[in-house]
Amino acid sequence: MAAVQSRKSTESVNPPTARPAEQRSSAGVEDHPLHRQLVALPAAADRTVVVLPGRLRRSTVAAWLTPFRSDRLHVISAAIGSEWQLADMSITHHVAQSAEHLNWHLKLLGPIDVFVDLAGDPADYPEALQRRLFHPRSGGCYAVRFPRKNSGAFGGRASEWIGSLLDPGRLCQSHAAGDADRLSGAARDSAVMERSESTALLSAGRDFVLLHKQQDHYLKLRDAETNRVLAVREPDLEVGVLARRIAGGFDCGATVISHESAVPIPALPTRVEYPTLWLRHYAGRVALAGNTLMYTDSSVLPDSFRHHLQPNPGNLRLINVSADFARVPFDRRPTETLSGTFYQIESTFPGHFGHVMTELVSRLWGWAEAKRAFPDLKAVFHARRPREAATALERYILQGYGIAAEDIVALNDPVYLESVVSASPMWHNHLPHYVHPDITEVWQRLAEGLIDGHAPTYDRIFVSRTSRWKRRVCRNAADVERVFEAHGFTVIYPETLDLGVQAGLFANATVIAGFGGSALFNMIYARKMQTLIVLSHEAYTARNEHLFSCLRDITVHYFWSLPDIPHPPGGWLQEAFYSSWEFDFARNEGPLRSLLSSL
Repeated sequence: MAAVQSRKSTESVNPPTARPAEQRSSAGVEDHPLHRQLVALPAAADRTVVVLPGRLRRSTVAAWLTPFRSDRLHVISAAIGSEWQLADMSITHHVAQSAEHLNWHLKLLGPIDVFVDLAGDPADYPEALQRRLFHPRSGGCYAVRFPRKNSGAFGGRASEWIGSLLDPGRLCQSHAAGDADRLSGAARDSAVMERSESTALLSAGRDFVLLHKQQDHYLKLRDAETNRVLAVREPDLEVGVLARRIAGGFDCGATVISHESAVPIPALPTRVEYPTLWLRHYAGRVALAGNTLMYTDSSVLPDSFRHHLQPNPGNLRLINVSADFARVPFDRRPTETLSGTFYQIESTFPGHFGHVMTELVSRLWGWAEAKRAFPDLKAVFHARRPREAATALERYILQGYGIAAEDIVALNDPVYLESVVSASPMWHNHLPHYVHPDITEVWQRLAEGLIDGHAPTYDRIFVSRTSRWKRRVCRNAADVERVFEAHGFTVIYPETLDLGVQAGLFANATVIAGFGGSALFNMIYARKMQTLIVLSHEAYTARNEHLFSCLRDITVHYFWSLPDIPHPPGGWLQEAFYSSWEFDFARNEGPLRSLLSSL
């Protein structure tokens, strides 16, 4: 994060007589249209007011500052040293020399009561509006001013121009006119709808508009910025760091051989870089709303995002608004508060084997440290459905890790927690992919607690799938199984076996093969594995198997086949990711049989 600067400037003397222009601007501010509108707004004590002066002259900016004489006033500009000399005003000045610098300041200052944007540039404003409009709180306002010399860029009146960015009806007209560069695609349609539903026009002139904010939007915090932002943005919430693991990297331990494919196969890196991980304790009101969603009065905590390093992270329970903001649906607002201290140990899809074995397991690294700090700590997660059976998988894994049954709490509804510990995940199955090498300690502890010592022992196993599964169905799976059986493999269907037996089968095998997917995730228990063989289709872009193998000194072979539904060129489709397929014997049978014969 780039360094930023702030400076407090308090003027308690009258403006010097050498600045008559400023005096005239200040004296006439009661006639300013924005001022008339602001005094009609409900009074708010200790308001936060942010002004972006852009390149306007000080005399012009002064007229816009005067109505906020009694507020906490912040001015953000590109350079420091040009404070505005105004009587009896306290102004905090911040330097922002880029859009990222500006966004950083707004995160720290928000939620904002009054946001006055005097730096409007019609050429850049579709993107700027998307980034700035959601910083004001519900009930706050957002004023935009454009220089009259640029009025032609927005059709002569600011209200008409900004209406095209806020009105879904005008969005349709833009599409009809072929304005695809500015507004195109479902994501942008959704963004326009959100802006429209979140604002109301209070006042408008030829060169300015005043918008009223109508909904609360929550800032989506990134893991690396959380400690700093929460300390300023949410002072009623105490954030303590119980532990951290410093960022680093390692060379992938596995030798990876990716056999023939019709398209490039990305994201099989030979080196893994991982970020700093945090074990945080939040003391204050934190909502735990299910599917990992955690939020405070105005911020969504980074623990909410499975793919937290994405440019636009999301959560199933959130209404995603922009790269920086989301809205919390009413059914995710808690009505109950739990006392005590809890350890958040959720996954995106409760009860789903693959998500539990990667997401939940990747948060276990901080449990022991947190338990030492809080002896009465309880592990907490939401059930998939409001019945006990839906929590069986999570309870099995947590107890296998050594967490006592009485220390496990399953929830059905959103709750407020007054004290909660949460760990950054050691697993990130999305660009940039990473796995933290210390996760092997978690795997080892799970293996010791879960492996069934009476499980049968097979040197070679092929992990297949029953007809129970409807996604990524391999239609000629029976033919594939016969090939592996002919080379000494025992075919297993993990979903038909006890979890301890599954762990035992993987622990004792030296060669593990199977269809790509969560059934192979039992390889965390593998102690003797030397070779891994993964059969998959080219549209299955998850890289869990690769992340598992990067921490092993093994050889990995990928055999790729065509999906029934491919991804579009340069794009991605969920239907393609889940597509059914057939193992391509014409392409792969020769290399596969040769490999199996050589083992």
